[in-house]
This record gives sequence, structure tokens and C-alpha cells, in this order.
Amino acid sequence: MGILYRQANMLLDAHRAGTQMDRVVMIGRQSLFLHGSELRKIRKVCPGALPNYKWAEYADRFLRECLDAKEIHALDYSSFEGADILHDLNRPIPGSLMSGFDLVIEGGTLEHVFNFPIAIANLMGMTKVGGAIFGSTVANNLCGHGFYQFSPELIFRIFAAENGFALGEIVVAEARYPGVELTPLSAAFKITDPAQVGDRVGVMSRRPLMMFFHARKTADTEIFAKPPLQSDYAAAWTTKASVEPQTRRWLKFLPGHILLRRWLDDSSAGRHVRNWLTGRVQVKSFSLSNKRAFTRVS
Repeated sequence: MGILYRQANMLLDAHRAGTQMDRVVMIGRQSLFLHGSELRKIRKVCPGALPNYKWAEYADRFLRECLDAKEIHALDYSSFEGADILHDLNRPIPGSLMSGFDLVIEGGTLEHVFNFPIAIANLMGMTKVGGAIFGSTVANNLCGHGFYQFSPELIFRIFAAENGFALGEIVVAEARYPGVELTPLSAAFKITDPAQVGDRVGVMSRRPLMMFFHARKTADTEIFAKPPLQSDYAAAWTTKASVEPQTRRWLKFLPGHILLRRWLDDSSAGRHVRNWLTGRVQVKSFSLSNKRAFTRVS
């Protein structure tokens, strides 16, 4: 993949807010994918930027002209795209790269690395205190693109205070094709932390779904000294609350629910009705129209 408009816009917003971006490392040398309408939006914020822009050109010009990057590096397994730092992200980075960069840009590499916890810890370790990580990755309907697809829950739990980070936001947007860069992405949605929602935040999307996030490093601390825990289980283990998804708790609100639930649980016809109703509630909950979990953004 590469840098899409949604991630480029996040970077521009952060730059205008004062995020330091002097020394930059791209994880894989990233191409820049901007459609005509998106390029015009970029130029409104960064006048005169990218003259004679060519589709899928490397992002170096964008980083220099719009983010004032002074020093740009690319880290990759191989030098086939011109990376100047060669390293296998399956293995811990050397000390020479620790806290070495103001800005770490991940544009679709992590899902291709088998040892994901080591890979993401490498990116976090390379970031200076006060610096930031900007990432984009596959979230749904791209099974087979890489080893993994990632959930918002994972990103929320990784970029937490105990790991020395403050998460900015996570946004998802639907693509039209598996080649997500082929058309402008459709409407985007900011995701609410599942721990705040009090339930799992999932998506059943008709189309491929991309996820974009950014996080600021607040402290040098041991990353994953305590492995992240999924929020609903962590809450259940602490409070002894039920981990039953809210999509099944609707049963207790039914009139005469004790007798009705007995019929729903104990008879073949009842179980069929119960499963159908529960499934419909789940589909609604796992929709981008679930306003408890998703807020539409421009």
C-alpha cells in the first residue's frame, strides 16, 4: 500500500498543530496515492505543493514540501524500493535506531510481518518522546492481503499510557475495491474505545475497510511489560460482570421475559427465534451506523 489521502490529511493536521516532523522514517518506502479531488484538498492546506504530481510517486516530496521534513529514511527488509535502513521487523531493532525519529509512518507493512508484537514494538521504540506514529492498515474484507487483519480494540490497547503513548484517534473508511488506492475512500468514521462503549466494537462491512490511527509518545517505558488485555474480559475479571455481548442482553427487557426466555432457551422453535433475533441485533451492532461506536467525520 502507501500513503492515502486520509493518512496524508491526518499528517497535515498534526503538522499544523505543532507535531515535530524533522526526522522521519517510513516503514517501507511509501508511495503517495492522491486522486485529483484529493490533491486539490492537499493544495488548499499546502499551497503550490507537489507540482507535476505523478500517481504513486514516492512520498518524499510530500514529506518535505508539506510537513517540512528535514531528514527522510525508509526501513525495509530489502533495498528493492530504495530503503536506506535494512532490518527484518520480525526481530528487535538495534539500539542505534531506538528513539531516533520524530515521525514514524506505517503505510501497510504490519499485516505482512509474522511477529506482529515485535514489529509494532519496534515502531514504538524508534519514536522519540514527543514524536508520533501514524499508521494505516487493513481492518476488514481483505483476508489474504497479508497475514493479519486488525481490530480497533488492538490499537486502543497497544497505544496506552502504560506503554508510553497517548492515542490520538482511530478512523475507518470503506474502499470500493481490494486495491484500496484505486478510488477515493468513502465516508470515514471515528471509532470510540470499546472500553468506553462497554461492549465489543466490530464491523460487518460490505466493502474492504481501512483503519487509520496516530499516537504520540509521552514517555520512554518498557513496551508491553504487561501484555495488553481485551477490554471486555479485563472488565469481567475485575468486576465479575458478564462478558455476554450486549447483543444478547436484549432478552431481559422482553415483557414476561422469564417465561418467554424459558421458551426461547428450551424449545427448538424458541431457539430458532432467539438465534434469529440475536443475529439481527448483532448485525445492527456491528454496523457503521452504530452511533455508540462510530461517529462520521468529514
